[in-house]
Amino acid sequence: MATVGPATWSEKNLRRLLKAGVDVVRINLSHGTSEEHRRSVKRIRAIAEDLERPVAVMLDLMGPRFRLGEIEGEVKLKRGGSISLGAPASGADLPLDDASFLSHMRPGERLMIADGRIELEIQSKRGKLARAKVVFGGSVSSRKGINLPDTNIPFTISNKDRRDLDLAHELGADWLAASYVGRAHDLDALRRAMGRGGGDVLPLIAKLERARAVEHLEEIVAAADAVMVARGDLGVELPLDRVPVLQKRIIDASRRQGKAVIVATQMLESMIEQPRPTRAESSDVANAVFDGADALMLSGETAIGQHPITAVKTMDAIIRRAEEYVRERETLPGAPAPVPFEPLKPLPIEREEADEAIDRRELDVPGAVAAAAVEAGRHLEAKQIVALSQGGFTARLIARYRPQSPLTVFTIEPRTARRIQLLWGVRPLVLESTVRRHDEVVRLIDERLRSMKLAHSGDLIVLLMGDPIPERPLTNLIRAYRIRDE
Repeated sequence: MATVGPATWSEKNLRRLLKAGVDVVRINLSHGTSEEHRRSVKRIRAIAEDLERPVAVMLDLMGPRFRLGEIEGEVKLKRGGSISLGAPASGADLPLDDASFLSHMRPGERLMIADGRIELEIQSKRGKLARAKVVFGGSVSSRKGINLPDTNIPFTISNKDRRDLDLAHELGADWLAASYVGRAHDLDALRRAMGRGGGDVLPLIAKLERARAVEHLEEIVAAADAVMVARGDLGVELPLDRVPVLQKRIIDASRRQGKAVIVATQMLESMIEQPRPTRAESSDVANAVFDGADALMLSGETAIGQHPITAVKTMDAIIRRAEEYVRERETLPGAPAPVPFEPLKPLPIEREEADEAIDRRELDVPGAVAAAAVEAGRHLEAKQIVALSQGGFTARLIARYRPQSPLTVFTIEPRTARRIQLLWGVRPLVLESTVRRHDEVVRLIDERLRSMKLAHSGDLIVLLMGDPIPERPLTNLIRAYRIRDE
């Protein structure tokens, strides 16, 4: 994933980004204008069509953002000193762009400024002013960001976010990222806002960036369509020694529940200015692969960096090398066990019992078929696992098992093809024609795989689909199939 910005808005650089390996483009709605975002999405769609590649567009909502107001010059904060905060008209030493959050703060709670470099502790409040002690000092200037790691700020959807939800519908965004999520019901509120007036409810990525979100990790993962390990804000709100372990826990929780997980922030940060990353950054990218992330995201490196294309190529190369090692490691004796997934309920022996369990949603048939396909692919050494997926659900179920065989997913929906680019190891392909019979599907898949050199005569593949096709059932069929002779 790559964030676009001033360094990559041009058609030339967008094309170079996609050709370098970007599958999902992030547009940060905290910056830029609606018209700029419209131009960017239009260019991305046109270039992706020209390259004949499904490319997803993810819009990242700004959410609540707390900042200092306008400051003339700089204010120097001395450790141990005391300072006042409030609205610009209050005469405070540090004016706040929006002082409403002060009403939720209590004495003893921390206020972090400029990515945590400055730390204040609230001592008292009076009217629209608060006094705070300087725990860690330094110089601050206008518009610096503020984090409130100890304060329970209610989740709200600002007027800007509501306008941006309308923009997301207008532009046909594939994914929507939500900031400041603390509980599962925050995502429910966003879905209600999206659905007002009968609008489409876009799939939501919950950005895990608050200390409070960590306390409710499992419920947020369950409610989200995907999650993002937003390490920048996590590293401000929580002690830095917790962030690496939290990254692993978030990835594990997401894989158990079959949700895509993105690792983001400062992955190749030095490449904003330098043409090569540090050794530590290279290891960081590789370790995110080893942890099992679905996607890795570049932010400032491609939005404002001096070497955006090189950054993408560098990340692509590190990912490929790391995944080669993962495949080698999986074949060695004593290889680590895969992440345990939520157990499937045992299949009832009697057919009548099984049918009743399916009707009651007590039996995860698509999950069982996906797991069986991955195991069949491994034992048969299949050249491909191939799935038909209308909305992406089957693709997600298979991808969470990280199959050894390449995974190709056919769909008749272009938007589905774009959305599943976020999933681990998925190659999405669009079937241009609507098919109604099992044999038609198999013939089309056979021809398409051979024409794209993804499979050759005699190759064994594992096929998954829902049958009968016209009824659009959940995935219920698995088949071992050998590619025909030319």
